[in-house]
Amino acid sequence: MNLLFEDMQLYLRLILMQIRAQAQYKLNLVLDISTYFLVTACELLAVILYFVPFPTLLGWRVGEVMLLSGVVSLSFGLAEMVGSGIDDFSTMIRRGDFDRVLLRPLGAFIQIFGSDFRLRRLGRLTQGVLAIGLALPLIPQLHWTVFRVLVLVLGVISGMVIYVSVQLLGATLCFWTVETTELINLLTYGSREMMSYPLAIYHQLMQRFFLFIIPVAFGAYVPVCFVLGKALPFGLPLECAYLAPVVATLFALVVGCIWRYGVHRYQSTGS
Repeated sequence: MNLLFEDMQLYLRLILMQIRAQAQYKLNLVLDISTYFLVTACELLAVILYFVPFPTLLGWRVGEVMLLSGVVSLSFGLAEMVGSGIDDFSTMIRRGDFDRVLLRPLGAFIQIFGSDFRLRRLGRLTQGVLAIGLALPLIPQLHWTVFRVLVLVLGVISGMVIYVSVQLLGATLCFWTVETTELINLLTYGSREMMSYPLAIYHQLMQRFFLFIIPVAFGAYVPVCFVLGKALPFGLPLECAYLAPVVATLFALVVGCIWRYGVHRYQSTGS
């Protein structure tokens, strides 16, 4: 427990240092956030444009899909922000910098995890909040309860954990491949794009994959279905939304075990 507390303190120090450094260049930071917001806003625009000729998508209306897209953006945006260091892990492996990480009397994961923190990812978070804000007036029949709000918040946090875990899985593969494979990019960015639309529109094989193998659906689709009262695939009960934190934790633990195995098997690149 003390070790975990010390790691969290170290992580917070690393993040605060980077926030202060990025805040020194205020104009550049504002431009970065604004640019990233405009880029991600195009994704929301694509969702809206789809519903110009088509009123529904397998029973989902524009407001409901916008809500789903907004929740995905929040989860993925948080994962991008806190997991930026993991994204650059392949570069660290190529340069041999990971050797220095292992020589320090600190946990390798917390050093990698806290090595980068990008405030410009606030642009995606802003887009997610905007999407949800625009969606709610389009769903007048939706009545909020404490449980629905709680499920949605836990879904966002669970989605963040799952996406960070997928990034860590990709980083672990770098121990053997050196470069992050396109498969991992497909699982992260591809799944984010896919989860912006109802899971039911995809083949059952893809539905099973994103529910039971790489469970990104538990970070957005399942909680949003619970909130909207939409049926889940394969006859799963809507109460599965309560399991989102459990699923995210179990997935993170499995990926964590794979990461530790990779660290123990790591051999220097010789750089």
